[in-house]
Amino acid sequence: MNNLVVCVHTSQAAEAISTYASRIGLGPAVRTVDCAAALFVELRRRPVGAVLVDFGLAAPDPVKFTQAVRTRFPQTGVVLCGTADPRTAAMSILAGARGVLQVPVITGEELMVAFAQTVMLVRGAVADAVRLVARQRQPEGARLTVRELEVLKLMSEGMSNAEIGRDLAVAEDTVKTHAKRMYRKLEAHDRAQAVAIALRTGLLR
Repeated sequence: MNNLVVCVHTSQAAEAISTYASRIGLGPAVRTVDCAAALFVELRRRPVGAVLVDFGLAAPDPVKFTQAVRTRFPQTGVVLCGTADPRTAAMSILAGARGVLQVPVITGEELMVAFAQTVMLVRGAVADAVRLVARQRQPEGARLTVRELEVLKLMSEGMSNAEIGRDLAVAEDTVKTHAKRMYRKLEAHDRAQAVAIALRTGLLR
């Protein structure tokens, strides 16, 4: 099971996911669709290890949606992302969702972080795809300090710079400094790419 299907609202979001997946070496393992109906077509077409679905596309009842996927395709893990009230999020987990990622806006960097988190959550399901890139050489100089690793781990959990600063009891500007140094060492352009690199090179487990 090395396939991941991402269900997002717009063609722009789908294109961003496809481009990002290719950039980190997971292109062949990732497909995108823009509605629940297309998702079920994809699930019937081939074995899928996991799906990442926008809460809006799991409407009107994300809990029943999760149950439907898990009942009809028990080999497929479900990860929901977007904004949901705590009760819906909890009920989705009880219905069999592998994870719920609370993301205020499913566009841009937030979407890329949600994608990277999903790969981490369902690592077993996409293990074959991850192994394809795991052998890639870790960038020279990618020896992170303890603090840089802490910042990277909290980024992988979806925290903002301000939240990371509060968690580590440092100023937000200090977090930004650690992040810039960490990006440079990992040869990453942004936090989402840094998290992806860390996942495939074993910095994050």
